[in-house]
Amino acid sequence: MRDFVAHPFRLSPDLGKIAMAYVLRGGLSCCAVEDRFVFLDLQSDRYFCLSSAIESEFRKLVEAPPVDGVALERLLPRSLLISHDWQHGIWQCDAPAATGETHGEPENITALDGLTAAALILRCRAHLKVRGLAKAIQHLIDRKAATGNDAPMSPAGPDVDGTLARVTGSFQMASRFIGTHKLCLPWSLAIAHRLISHRISPLLVLGVRLTPFAAHAWVQVDSTLIGERRERTDMFTPILVV
Repeated sequence: MRDFVAHPFRLSPDLGKIAMAYVLRGGLSCCAVEDRFVFLDLQSDRYFCLSSAIESEFRKLVEAPPVDGVALERLLPRSLLISHDWQHGIWQCDAPAATGETHGEPENITALDGLTAAALILRCRAHLKVRGLAKAIQHLIDRKAATGNDAPMSPAGPDVDGTLARVTGSFQMASRFIGTHKLCLPWSLAIAHRLISHRISPLLVLGVRLTPFAAHAWVQVDSTLIGERRERTDMFTPILVV
């Protein structure tokens, strides 16, 4: 299922043009699920698939470079692709395979810890409603960069393990005060921001499935799921990793 688009699109020299690479435009990510391509457009905050005919042309570009000129002419007006001199291809959505989980509520977690976590979740939900998904994601990226935490940090050592346990426990406590239904994205954003405050770099992962369509969000530190279970995340194919 996790067949991510990661190939450059090159115009064939036979077309009489200078070879160039094509990548997904900014704010657009893509993954392959059940033999279909699913796209996430951050700016419009929506998931979508292509029509059968257009998807067939897109698949040609992904699976059989060099680029077919006719296929390219049909795709470029749809604002999916842009030309780029970056030679590594379409941005690859790649989440480390989850091998561990954090669960349980440490004995020192208090109701205040849970209320603080709940307040952060509600603040992230309000941020999403007012400013939108793209700005919420960019805010997370900016915070990670500002604290020097661009690379995921392996959850090793008692200090990190203890922090992960406390953060997990505080958000599990928060579930006693606010519901979890349809809150996976603000919940995950809140966890990610809390971890950054502790100088632990998180990965925010957005995933999708098609039958039936559903989207989910979760947080990892390296390969460790934070307050989430593998049997749940394994149902989804990552489409965006921040």
